[in-house]
Amino acid sequence: MQKQLLIFVTFFLLLSGALLTGCDRKEKEVVSPTHTLSAAQTPKAVVAPAPAQTSIQPQPVSAAAPDLANLAIGEKVYKSTCSICHKSGLNGAPRMGSKQDWEPRLAQGNEVLYSRAINGYRGSKGSMPSRGSNPKLSGAEVKAAVDYMVANAVPSWSVE
Repeated sequence: MQKQLLIFVTFFLLLSGALLTGCDRKEKEVVSPTHTLSAAQTPKAVVAPAPAQTSIQPQPVSAAAPDLANLAIGEKVYKSTCSICHKSGLNGAPRMGSKQDWEPRLAQGNEVLYSRAINGYRGSKGSMPSRGSNPKLSGAEVKAAVDYMVANAVPSWSVE
């Protein structure tokens, strides 16, 4: 009896997770780089620890064109890690391709976005797990994923 209950609960949880991640009714147009990098060409980033700050002040976002190599890395990270929440807006995540979801966050500046994606954040409308719950991601990969998602939501936005 307990084994049957365990099987039922496991099946129910797997089914619920599958339904939650696939709930987005609209297919979004995704910005893709014009070329992709092979594993040998992918730059390996070395990230130094950021200097301690007493507070993070919002910075306006620049208007330069996004770096295509960075977007290729971001697309890979998005598909493997970030899409679980950002495709459907799970737990308050800004949805991929939604300008409305991303604009209030962009107003806080790039460094706030990057810091919250790397270090995690819990707010009144949801939370962001540190590195999207993938501790193997480097800070540069997390930043690239943020850049990729924002470029798909707000095409006029760009990487500083």
